[in-house]
Amino acid sequence: MSELVSANPCPGLFYETPAQDGILMRIRVPGGILTVAQASAIAEITDRWKTSTIQVTNRANLQFRAVSSAPEIFEILKNIGLAAKNAQVDHLRNVMASPTAGIDPSELIDTRSLVQDIDTYIQSTPELAGLPPKFSIGIDGGGQVSIGTRAAQPWQHRYNEIQLSAISSNQLQLAFAADKQLYETGVVIDAAECVSAIATLAKVYLSYVQQSQRPKKPRMRDMLKDWGVQGILDRAGFETFSTAISLKSGVASLIGVHPQKQAGLFYIGIALPLGQLSIAQFQHLIELAKTYGSGEIRLTPWQSIILPNIADPSTVLQELSGFSIDPIQSSIVACAGKPGCASAETHTQADAHALTQSLKHPINVHITGCPKGCAQPSPADITLLGTRMEQSEAYYLFAGEELLTEQPVSDLSTIAQLINARYD
Repeated sequence: MSELVSANPCPGLFYETPAQDGILMRIRVPGGILTVAQASAIAEITDRWKTSTIQVTNRANLQFRAVSSAPEIFEILKNIGLAAKNAQVDHLRNVMASPTAGIDPSELIDTRSLVQDIDTYIQSTPELAGLPPKFSIGIDGGGQVSIGTRAAQPWQHRYNEIQLSAISSNQLQLAFAADKQLYETGVVIDAAECVSAIATLAKVYLSYVQQSQRPKKPRMRDMLKDWGVQGILDRAGFETFSTAISLKSGVASLIGVHPQKQAGLFYIGIALPLGQLSIAQFQHLIELAKTYGSGEIRLTPWQSIILPNIADPSTVLQELSGFSIDPIQSSIVACAGKPGCASAETHTQADAHALTQSLKHPINVHITGCPKGCAQPSPADITLLGTRMEQSEAYYLFAGEELLTEQPVSDLSTIAQLINARYD
């Protein structure tokens, strides 16, 4: 099944990442935009993999659990642009952008072509295979729906090791990210020079990795610790300005119906419980995108889906009766938990589904089965940390960094009451 000699712990496509419930596979979708042809191929591949559920990840990629071997799918995905021709760099195609690129009424730069150019650069540069698997790039066009730290709620912040954020119609500001924070650089890059700038930074990063004596490939946080922001910029030959330019905040939610910058058209943000949908639901969205939209489905870094370019949103909402546009559904995040993850102490997925039914406010709840907190890369309003209490599963409750309960709580209804009371 694998085209690579060895795997890495970050799930990918051309190698097998084992989990407690089987093989884990991830398809990178730079920018999060799928055509209906690509989406239809994914539905067919999922059937070959003999798995019934698709999950949208917190990087707007697609993940599949407990898959079966189907070697022929690699060529299919390559032919439709969802896998790199060079398998060695496919897992580095972590290019995140606003899911409303090109349709956002407030955007300064339509980043779609830039994302494509960056993906082309990665696929055509085999030496990048030496970079760590979590190498990532974020492109924020300055619109209402934002990545980086422009989102209105901290839990919606998404961090990329190299972050470019639009400050005008032809310029972007550079930042680095590590350990859940952005490091401003004071560097401004012309839009036409972005790919060249990223290539320069990638060479500096690769040089650092090659010099490292660490047992594992170092990451951006290590390079920042050893060289500092200025040390990286000096090696890249970038000119800095005295202060970073302040960026305006984005909107709080993209769930529901929203007007596009194209007159008379709307996009609909659809909540996915824990980022998951069945193959039948996915196929239904494909039909809606073909019938009422422009043949496009967009994945978001908040594990939801957007149907863009809708002229008749009321009719589409009726067709979406089996889906949710309730922000509460998109605010709860959970890791795989038991039985899928060996590190988990609790059945996080089942607990998250049960808790969703009892919450009254669309506040972010991050349910994690162990201290790693894999499911959400940003600070949560409420965190439930799984643990064991005698013979039962239980959770410690945190509000930000504040521990709310000295003893873990095992009863989900009690947990819901504590959360609701805090926000009533």
